[in-house]
Amino acid sequence: MQPRLDVSAGALGVVDVATPLAVGLEYRGRAVGRWGLVPGGGLVAGDDQSRYAYANLNRDIPLGRAWTATISFGAGYFHDGSEIQLGHPLIFQSGIELGRWIEGGWRVGLAFDHLSNAGLSEHNPGTEVLVLRVSMPLGGPWTQPSTGALASVTDAEPAAASWRSSSRRISSPASAR
Repeated sequence: MQPRLDVSAGALGVVDVATPLAVGLEYRGRAVGRWGLVPGGGLVAGDDQSRYAYANLNRDIPLGRAWTATISFGAGYFHDGSEIQLGHPLIFQSGIELGRWIEGGWRVGLAFDHLSNAGLSEHNPGTEVLVLRVSMPLGGPWTQPSTGALASVTDAEPAAASWRSSSRRISSPASAR
């Protein structure tokens, strides 16, 4: 998959008493490695002046042609706000998102994340974040999961993409080495 830009809006502390509103922006790069991990980084800002700047790894799991589950793990710097105070500046994040592909390679999803300092300080309340996330492709042909694998789709040049795919299959045994 190509890089993506995610915009999110929701609430911090959804399981707690305090629920400041939050907005976020995240960049997700190309999938790398055997497991298709997608490196990313972003910023979440709460209206209580809390801030979270982070780097993470994401893994998309196709659920049929239109749906995707995404798991993520990351870490970053957290600046306590007036309502959300996590006890340490180093915060770890784990989360899950359920998303639906829509026209043009865009995706809309609901994400639930847990933030915690993992016991780095005595005060470790942790908090949960619930956001609506809109993800847009950045440049080039977009990819969308199909059943079992990722299929590349291009509105601009479907015939050319098809020709490039078939030309790789029509090769001599000598060129395959």
